Amino acid sequence: MSESAHVYPPADGAPHVAKLSVGPYDNNVYILSGGGEAIVVDGAAEPDRILEQVEGLRVIAIVQTHDHADHVQALSALVRVLGCPVRAHPDDKWPVPIEPVRDGESLQMGGFELRAVHTPGHTPGSTCYLTGPYLFSGDTLFPGGPGNTDGDAQRFGRVMESLDLLFGTLPDATRICPGHGLDSTIGRERPHVEEWRARGW
Repeated sequence: MSESAHVYPPADGAPHVAKLSVGPYDNNVYILSGGGEAIVVDGAAEPDRILEQVEGLRVIAIVQTHDHADHVQALSALVRVLGCPVRAHPDDKWPVPIEPVRDGESLQMGGFELRAVHTPGHTPGSTCYLTGPYLFSGDTLFPGGPGNTDGDAQRFGRVMESLDLLFGTLPDATRICPGHGLDSTIGRERPHVEEWRARGW
């Protein structure tokens, strides 16, 4: 890994995790690795920097949290170089061919498991990924609330249902690794869920 990536401390039951901020919207790309293999979470932007991070590893998949433009700009270049599948939920629209990932499906990598959790609301196909203590939440959940639903009450209701699922099943120590910005934990955000619901965004 290059010095430009933030490397997380080792965690029980989890792969090595590195975080890279890319593109004009400071998208977070996560590189999960173990046993010589890797998975990229969100092929957002700056493919050359992402490729630098996975040099020497066999990338078995790129997993996508959702289809918004700032999260997919590097996909074509990454697929061309790496030749790996893009795993993503079929309810979103993708700029490259995908292999569909379904709610509850597990991907195996380097002796570790990455589980997909379908969390619609921000987009129809928004999906979070869980491994060990890490939740890669895309734009579904940030410190301070859910991702943008453009003032659409139906979408907001849907994203809050998705957050109810996450907060109802994940322990407080789970580290929220969002699509932009700083991390948080389920425990730190849990007391504010009803505030978010009441404010409506």
